Amino acid sequence: MTEQARQSLLDDAIGWQLRLRDGSAADWESFVAWLEADPANADAYDRLARADAALTPEDFPPEAANDDWQDHEPPAQRRWGRTLRAAVAIAACLVLAFVALPWLGFGSERYEVATAAGQTMTVPLGDGSMATLNGGTRLILDRHDPRFAELAAGEATFTIHHDGGRPFVVRAGEHRIQDVGTAFNMVHEGERLTVEVIEGAVQYHRSEADISLTAGQTLHVRERGAQPTIGRRDPGMIAGWRHGQLSYRGEPLERVGRDLARSLGTEISIDPAVARMPITGSVRVAGHSAAVLAGFAATLGMEARRDGDHWWIGPPARAPR
Repeated sequence: MTEQARQSLLDDAIGWQLRLRDGSAADWESFVAWLEADPANADAYDRLARADAALTPEDFPPEAANDDWQDHEPPAQRRWGRTLRAAVAIAACLVLAFVALPWLGFGSERYEVATAAGQTMTVPLGDGSMATLNGGTRLILDRHDPRFAELAAGEATFTIHHDGGRPFVVRAGEHRIQDVGTAFNMVHEGERLTVEVIEGAVQYHRSEADISLTAGQTLHVRERGAQPTIGRRDPGMIAGWRHGQLSYRGEPLERVGRDLARSLGTEISIDPAVARMPITGSVRVAGHSAAVLAGFAATLGMEARRDGDHWWIGPPARAPR
């Protein structure tokens, strides 16, 4: 791609970002069409949006306003120099998002691994076991006990090599999950917990509950102290976010909204009038969040509207203005 073409793409992306701050429904439809017309469009807008969100004015020192400096650096070079600095800063942010952070101070046995919103990461746990983290997830590990993990917040899939003498244990608040040779997915959001078994079996423990779950079984706890609810789900539909696809069979729209928010790295609200509406089907989460959410809402006969970093999905007649 020539520099002129790159600059044209950047200018278009900036234009869309400014236009959409007070965009109408027609503006959003045109924007989605522009994103889908060429993958390069979506890539340019995504880079710009990340730079805008991640950087502050202090990231760029004021430019000297003297003729000598301008004469020695052509305008195109200045523009792309700033873009390069933005890219470097963004890369630094992503590295910080994925670094293992000390837990409970220097020298502690435990440490935290975290992903930024919209990012995923696979963490080896030793002996062939691994955890795959969805966006906005915090996982606490122990340097001296590879058979322990704590899901502090977010979503993770655990693929565990079973050792009868040393079972693998995942804690999530007051809950404890013990593997019985298995792969399972967990979501921990505040007081809510969901456990879904992909293969094998797990044992769920709480002070007043001890429940065995096998492949295809699910467990939900909606609030502190509430009794767990056991259900079933096709194992092939569990943790599809690892492959860029979310699949549902009769799941409430509010759950789909939470899943989309984790995978896309954006805040999403579902109108209470349709929050319990059952959803059956699949949603591809590859691509720009604007295109994904607009397309998803359209298939439901609804509208997706954006207000800053927040999205709302609901009936068109109820859309906030």
